Amino acid sequence: MVRQLHLRAQAGQESSAHPDLIGDRCLGACLALCPEYSFVLEDELGCVGCVLGILDVRSFTKRCQASWIPAMRDKYPHRAGSTHGPGEYPDSLLYHFPSQLRLDALPELVDVSVSRTLLTALLTALKANGSQGAFCEVQPTDRQRLEFLTKLGFLEILRGEARSREGVVMGRLL
Repeated sequence: MVRQLHLRAQAGQESSAHPDLIGDRCLGACLALCPEYSFVLEDELGCVGCVLGILDVRSFTKRCQASWIPAMRDKYPHRAGSTHGPGEYPDSLLYHFPSQLRLDALPELVDVSVSRTLLTALLTALKANGSQGAFCEVQPTDRQRLEFLTKLGFLEILRGEARSREGVVMGRLL
């Protein structure tokens, strides 16, 4: 599913001798370890978007280190450095926002109400299972995503302390 999103976004150019690498690297751990918080949007052409969530980042990180990362090192032995788990986040962030989410949609998905519905479904599931807040990382140059999240009640929590060091962490209490 992720490879399809990646290929459609990259105009069909396969970028790796390992076609599953992009999916495994970007979203695989969430899909494997938290499938109950994974929502996929399809149209007549296939997958056009997804939203993935992690209920508790701390426990998810431990599970990744115990099972997901070793499995990826076995699967891609020559790319061990490129298979990574979730980033390190400050305790102050995880205290208020224990859940993490990721929203991906193809550019041709112009109806933002669809993305909003997908994200609302995830936030509802996280809250129903005990989360008090969720966060996500956004590139500061992605004005459209920042505006979209702001309209849904997300606020800028951290800048420059995200895993990418240039990202903005947006959070919302549930």
